[in-house]
Amino acid sequence: MVAVVIPWKDGCEHRSRALNHVHRWWVERGYDVIIGSCGGEWSKAVAVADALTRTTADTLVISDADVIHADHEQVTAAVQALDSHGWAMPHGKVWRWTETATGRILAGHEPDPTDLAQRPYQGWPAGGTTVITRALYEAVPLDQRFVGWGQEDESHAAALTCLAGVPWRGTSDLWHLFHPPQQRLSRKWGSEASKALGKRYQNAAGSPQSMRRILEEAR
Repeated sequence: MVAVVIPWKDGCEHRSRALNHVHRWWVERGYDVIIGSCGGEWSKAVAVADALTRTTADTLVISDADVIHADHEQVTAAVQALDSHGWAMPHGKVWRWTETATGRILAGHEPDPTDLAQRPYQGWPAGGTTVITRALYEAVPLDQRFVGWGQEDESHAAALTCLAGVPWRGTSDLWHLFHPPQQRLSRKWGSEASKALGKRYQNAAGSPQSMRRILEEAR
């Protein structure tokens, strides 16, 4: 059984409109969708943990509330790739659309391909959409100590790569729908605490023993 897990926290009208579109997009393609909530300060890990209490699926598609795939067949391919990989990413490049382009997408129209907030770039591992066996996620989960936005995805990718190997990677373009930027130190760093914890993950990337110690701290 496959479940799409969408981590979510309310509070932004742009994000809410995106979530409604994203939820409908997955349902129309036949997926069971579970929206995980975070009651306090934002924590993606807490929101995913909430969703997992409401599904018994053994395959998880953990996907952000503001993204859809230009080729959803690559999601199917990513699920099938779990036969030989513990985790997979359906997408290659990320297309970040402007507010105007996002409005066209939400209205059911094709966006102007030049109407971008920035040039397309290769998506970060464990960001956007991650397809993973539930067994591996429970062994190597997102870290609930990451609060706010920043470093949680890249640190999860470091842990997964260290302990389960590199992911299978698809070629779908990932469409990122517009919303105002989150409050954070910079585009790269979320907070001083997340920056410090993220650096620990990166330093442990070559040592399974060190990585397991960091994960045990978070349990």
